[in-house]
Amino acid sequence: MKGHLLTVATLFGIISLFWISFFAKVVRVKFVEIDFVLKRLEIQKEAQVEIPYTVAKVDILRRLGSDVKPDPRCLLWATTEVGRGWTNDSEDRDFFIDYYIPPDKKAMICTTPALAAALLAKRHEKPLLYKVYPTEDGFHVRIVEGLSEVREPCKNWTGNVDCADPILSRQGVVRYEP
Repeated sequence: MKGHLLTVATLFGIISLFWISFFAKVVRVKFVEIDFVLKRLEIQKEAQVEIPYTVAKVDILRRLGSDVKPDPRCLLWATTEVGRGWTNDSEDRDFFIDYYIPPDKKAMICTTPALAAALLAKRHEKPLLYKVYPTEDGFHVRIVEGLSEVREPCKNWTGNVDCADPILSRQGVVRYEP
């Protein structure tokens, strides 16, 4: 009897660890490159004289490399979610999550192990895309997860194309130093 109880407890522990690691945002995939963003925004500001109604933003498309690793700061640093949803592109709707970063703070993008593995596996087809928008009091960072292929199975199984949104919104987060 004790052997069966020990086996069940061990399996329960392993399954629990798997689920915690799947939903925990513990893998740092990239630091948000604020210095690069500021340089790009300065270039846009100079070009804005010719086109006065452009929206200042910087799109950063990066392949993942050696900086993908577990980082305890992903659990300790602060985060402020601003919004989430699907883009309006009818051809390829992508899921996104918007976060706020205060000025002069170091920030990083953390993901679940599952999303980090998917991004590494598809790094040549679909690298990590994030967008940075300046605000009056800091920056908004938009992580574009993509994953538009989940909408069709959601529609077929539940009748709601947005059934995976709660799971997708837990896959990535932008954290900044407190």
